[in-house]
Amino acid sequence: MKPVIGIICDTKMDGLHRYHQVGHKYVKALQKTGKCVPLLIPSSKKTIDHDDLFQIFDGFLIPGSYSNIEPHHYGAAEAPTDENQDPLRDATSLPLIRSIIKNKTPFLAICRGFQEVNVAMGGTLHQRLHEVDGRFDHRENLHDPIDKQYGLSHSVTLADDGLLRKLTAQSEIMVNSLHGQGVKDVAPSLKIEAIADDETIEALSVYDTNEDSPDFGLAVQWHPEWRVNSHGPYKQIFEGFIKASKRYNKQRK
Repeated sequence: MKPVIGIICDTKMDGLHRYHQVGHKYVKALQKTGKCVPLLIPSSKKTIDHDDLFQIFDGFLIPGSYSNIEPHHYGAAEAPTDENQDPLRDATSLPLIRSIIKNKTPFLAICRGFQEVNVAMGGTLHQRLHEVDGRFDHRENLHDPIDKQYGLSHSVTLADDGLLRKLTAQSEIMVNSLHGQGVKDVAPSLKIEAIADDETIEALSVYDTNEDSPDFGLAVQWHPEWRVNSHGPYKQIFEGFIKASKRYNKQRK
C-alpha cells in the first residue's frame, strides 16, 4: 500500500469566503518523487483529533506559505496590522507538530513549516531577518521571473552527524532563498542541520543516530519542492521523506 502523506493547508479569503489551500508545487513534488497518496488537512480552530490523523497518515508535509506565524506564539511583539498572518493555520499546525514529533511520525517541513516546527517546540524567530546585524537579505526579488526567484542563491554547511549529511553525502549544498523571517533561538529538543555563511540557521531536525525512530523529522528554510528533480539534494530530501513514510506505513500496519 502506498504511504498517505498529510499536507497542512493555509486559509485565505477569496471574496466573501475563506478557502483551505495548498500550493500545487508541494503536491507535484511528492508525486514526482515517489509513489504516495497526498491528502490535504484543513486548518481550523476546531482541529481534527490527532489520534484519528495518525490512523490515516504515514507522513506529514508542513509546507511554506506567504503568511507568518503570529508573534504571540513565541513571545514577541505584535506584528504590524498589514502583515499577512493565518491564525487558523497556527491553531492547527503548532499543536499537530508537537503530536507528530511525540508520535515519531515522519515529517518534512518547508519555509513557514520550518519556522513552525521551531516555534511549536519552544523556539523563537527574527521577525525581520534582514534588519539583524551581519545577516544577508534572504528575501526573493518579487519582480524577478519565478525561475530566478527559486534559483540557487547561496550555500549551506551541513552538520557532520545530521540527517541532511546522511541523505546527500555532502558537507555543503546550494539552496534557494525566499524568506523574510528566520530562527532566532533554537528549540531545546531540535538539532541544527544546516547553517548559512551569515550564521542564519537553515535546517533543523529531531534526527538522532542512536534511535531507530523517528528516522525522518526534517525542517528546512529553503524550498526543495521547486523543480525537485533538477537539483540532487532537493530530490534526496523528498526521496528520503517518502521512503521513511513507507517504512512507517509497514510498521503501522
